[in-house]
Amino acid sequence: MASPDTLELEELVFYQQLISNFHDLYTRAQQLCSILVIPQRLSTTSSLTRDIFESHVFRPSPCYLRKHVSWNDKYEIELDTNRAIRFFYKKDGAGEKRVKILSQEDVRDSIRQRSYSILIIEQPLIDTNAIKNLPNGTILKSIRKPLNLSSISKFDITTASYESSFMFLDSLRDIEPAFAKLRTALFLFNETYVILPKFVENALDKLRQLRVEFLLESNKLSNRNYADRDIELASEIYITGNIYTKVWPIILQHNENKDQILFENIEKRQRNEQKYSNQINLNTNQTALNELKKLDDLKSSYEKAKCIRSALDLTVAAKTLMIVDPKSSAVSYHSSSKPMPMAADETLTAFIDLICQLISSAEPNVRIRLSAHEYYTEKFRFSPLPQAIDYAFTTYRGVLEYLTNSSSWF
Repeated sequence: MASPDTLELEELVFYQQLISNFHDLYTRAQQLCSILVIPQRLSTTSSLTRDIFESHVFRPSPCYLRKHVSWNDKYEIELDTNRAIRFFYKKDGAGEKRVKILSQEDVRDSIRQRSYSILIIEQPLIDTNAIKNLPNGTILKSIRKPLNLSSISKFDITTASYESSFMFLDSLRDIEPAFAKLRTALFLFNETYVILPKFVENALDKLRQLRVEFLLESNKLSNRNYADRDIELASEIYITGNIYTKVWPIILQHNENKDQILFENIEKRQRNEQKYSNQINLNTNQTALNELKKLDDLKSSYEKAKCIRSALDLTVAAKTLMIVDPKSSAVSYHSSSKPMPMAADETLTAFIDLICQLISSAEPNVRIRLSAHEYYTEKFRFSPLPQAIDYAFTTYRGVLEYLTNSSSWF
């Protein structure tokens, strides 16, 4: 029900500008959005950029049942039971605020067989007074809180993640149109693209093309005739992380048989170890074991490869003496104040044991999908890994291949 003071939807300037100036956005919103938020009053109309309109168009959150994510991935909202919107700024944990809903209209599209809600509120969800006139007549667009004008998120390849990649790309104002286009393309990919286990390569080709188009447009907007390694890596991490929720179930299905064989072979190996040796230390390098368990929580292929490298580094760096049982290839560790360097074959043997322990120590109803992680990390990356990370990932692949294809040796 509308408040007596609430104007009709067609009378609202924000709505009028949306359908006239950004009709493509309005059309896609009708097709894919879940909530369209329309402010009733505006202090200015000169600063209504596309990004502001994208901040008021929401789609269902891929992670949380009751939340909705803005078209530009910057904000989240959740409908309150008291006719209010709980509004969250996704970056930097800037907190939340509540916004009163003046009117709600539920729209049913009989042609597309879908529905969405139009919510009318008093003021815009974000500050639209972000344009200042300078003395020389030029226009300065300031960045809304919590960012400041000179703020460009730092990007460090050693700590790069899906979240930091998004923040870095989003902070580069010179490539803002290209990044907005990429976000829209990924949203449409997640909503409409059909992926089948036997045709994953087709989806990969589509994603590679989206990345190439983004990089070309970014270089053009920045007037660069050279590749920016940070943007290249950040775009790869962002793309693979963004589509992870959609593709991961397909990857699991595609690698189900291989993971089952791996699980059975490791169980067979562990039974043989218990049969032939009573000196196996089941607490072998717990730190590296815990690191490898993080694979399930990581979205992008680069993050998964980096996690594998970290687990291998922890295995090699452990200040222990390694004793190899030549009969069962099992590894036992004993603390030592004088750690000995590990040769390549010893590193491989230790990593084999680490992965076996990861599988055997899992909860009964929890299956560790190591082959799926390998497949995703290998396929869903668009540029070579750094040498140290590539070495660790190659070691990981070699371990899985050995454990999958060498059951007769156990």
